[in-house]
Amino acid sequence: MKHLNLCSFFMALLLMMVGIFMLEGCDSGEKVVDKVTGNQDVKQYHKLKKDIGKITDQQAKRHNEILDESNKESEKQR
Repeated sequence: MKHLNLCSFFMALLLMMVGIFMLEGCDSGEKVVDKVTGNQDVKQYHKLKKDIGKITDQQAKRHNEILDESNKESEKQR
């Protein structure tokens, strides 16, 4: 029985290794490996972080423009 368990363990390990190497061979396999390892989530996180940075910069620029316009208007009224 112990020999059977050891043999089945190595067979399962071999099948998993073959499956991983087969997935590496094609483009969709690369996507699957990225998904399993979490690389896809990390890439998406960095993209979203950069997008949020751009939005923050745009909002700060708009805010400064509004402040400048209001300062000019207040100076004209004086």
